[in-house]
Formats: sequence, structure tokens, C-alpha cells
Amino acid sequence: MKAVLITATDTSVGKTFVCYNVALSLRQKGVKVGYFKPVETGVTKIPEDTALLCSVTNQDIKRATCYTFKPPVSPYAASLDEKIVISEDFIKNRFIELQKEFDFLLVEGAGGICVPINSSLNYANLAKALGIPTILVSRAGLGTINHTLLSFHYLRSMGVELLGIIMTPFEGKDVSEERNPQIIKELTSIEPIKLKRCDGLMLPKVQRNALLRLIGF
Repeated sequence: MKAVLITATDTSVGKTFVCYNVALSLRQKGVKVGYFKPVETGVTKIPEDTALLCSVTNQDIKRATCYTFKPPVSPYAASLDEKIVISEDFIKNRFIELQKEFDFLLVEGAGGICVPINSSLNYANLAKALGIPTILVSRAGLGTINHTLLSFHYLRSMGVELLGIIMTPFEGKDVSEERNPQIIKELTSIEPIKLKRCDGLMLPKVQRNALLRLIGF
């Protein structure tokens, strides 16, 4: 495995946070890790997610993303607003170029797994087209069982490999947090990794190591 798509059940769930911790941990192990976010929306001056990860991977921001849009909406909606056509071939070719440059490539989606990139492409389609497995990031609290199971079954129906489920952040404020991981494990046969809220961006080493095991490190 030389690449993985970090996707999610929804927007603002923690994909970038997970990517940051995986990238930092791989760098510390001496792995030449790269980052690729095909489309970033909600961009005013610079693509903030891409810039953050490129500060870890030492990449050119412009090479680590293909399309940036100002509206904070889905890639397809943003492309319609700005009258730009998002090309699947352009994304695939950039992926191939980056994969040749790095030992391991983290690909980050925008929003959830079903979010449209263009009229015929979403992130599950993209993972399949690139031939890479996925990791699903989901919320810890109320509502996550439904969102996680819908995403899990959609990935299965698309024939996309799912390496693991990461639930975040566990804060102890929502009573559903206690049972949600247990029920998701029972219904998917995947034991979720549970990430507690932490101060700053860096997870404790034991949790970062758990993330690395998902991708074989």
C-alpha cells in the first residue's frame, strides 16, 4: 500500500486532524510522506488544510491540490458557482505524479464519502479509480451510528476497501459516546479507533501509533 484516502461521514469531522497526525508520525519514522487534497473549498487567501499538511511534508501547496474554490460548499457546487469544470483525469494524473515522488501518499477528501466532485464523480468513485483503500473518520456523539453505517455500507456497495474507522473527539459530555463504538463494532465487525479531544494538533504517541497500524506502519 502506497496511498490511502482519508474520508469521513460528514464535513468538519476531523479528516485534516487525522492526516496531520499520520503525516507527522510518518515523518518522524523517516518515511517520505506526501499529501494530496484534490479539491479544497472555503478558500479565501490560501487553502488552509493543504497549507497545514504541506508544512509537515515540505511540499509546494500548489502541487498538493488541483482545485481551490472560495465558496464553502461541496466541490461540485463550488465549481458550478465559479464556472470551472473539475477534471477527473487531471486529478488522477496529479495523483500519479505525487505517488512517484513519495513513499506514501495521504489523500484527503472534502466533506463526506458521497460528496460530489463533479456530476459523475464522488470520493468513493475516486478511491476506486485511484485503486486505493480508505479510512473513515466519524463523530463520537449522537447520530454517528446512522452516519457511520450509511458510509460503511456505501463503501462496501462500491467495492472500496475500508481499512478502519476513526471516531473523534471523545469528550465525555455526550452519553451516547459510551455505547456508540461498541455498537459500530458489532454492526460492522470493525473496532473503531477512539480519539479523545486533545489540546493543540498533536495526539498522544499511543494514539498516533494506532493510526499508523491502520496503514501498515
